[in-house]
Amino acid sequence: MEKQFQDLIKKVDKKFKPISIFLYGSRARTDFLEYSDYEVGLLYSSKQEISRTELKKFNPIKSIIFYPFEYESFLKYIIDTPFPEIIYFRELILGGKTISGQKVIEELKPPPIKILDLLQRISFDIGVAFAAVLSYRRGDLITAGMEFSKSCLFGIRCLIILQHKAFPLNYDEIYQASLKLKLGPYSQVVKHALDVRQGKKLSEASIYHNISLLNEMVKEKILEVFEKKGNIIVLN
Repeated sequence: MEKQFQDLIKKVDKKFKPISIFLYGSRARTDFLEYSDYEVGLLYSSKQEISRTELKKFNPIKSIIFYPFEYESFLKYIIDTPFPEIIYFRELILGGKTISGQKVIEELKPPPIKILDLLQRISFDIGVAFAAVLSYRRGDLITAGMEFSKSCLFGIRCLIILQHKAFPLNYDEIYQASLKLKLGPYSQVVKHALDVRQGKKLSEASIYHNISLLNEMVKEKILEVFEKKGNIIVLN
């Protein structure tokens, strides 16, 4: 697979001539699994648009996913993504690795995170947590497990950012940082999220407890700070 990946990157680079190609997500970190996708960002000039449709037609490997970003907008922290932008950008910058072209991702400064960024992210994660419930009801345990793990661990990271001014990148780091939080019985939900990501069977009860954790604890604590201090910077 590694050779196929390298060969495809060379072909994409030759055909589309992007300014930079970078790998991000778990494959760029240390916590990828055997079935983890390769998430690849392409930075292209505004004078030469590269569409996702073009890239998809050119790419025969389903586990390699290309995401084109306009270079000029990217430098201003503006991208077209369903994820909350600022936290997503911080993940790209801190975890991304250039594999071809200019080293753009390594030279960008991570954007500061404000309270509203945390509210956007935790609202997104609550939505993913509910999607895990729906997937579980359909009998799609693989998708349910993935949605449960990601929503729980990335959601609890919002509380880590808020209370400890830290930004753990991978799942293991998030779990270790969560041990410093006062989560009470919810600590078992976070541990189960890590276990499920590593292959353990998903517990139905944990799916619902996860929504309560994110909604009643994490979101409430973020709202408390917002109501007292407004949209302050919580992490530079």
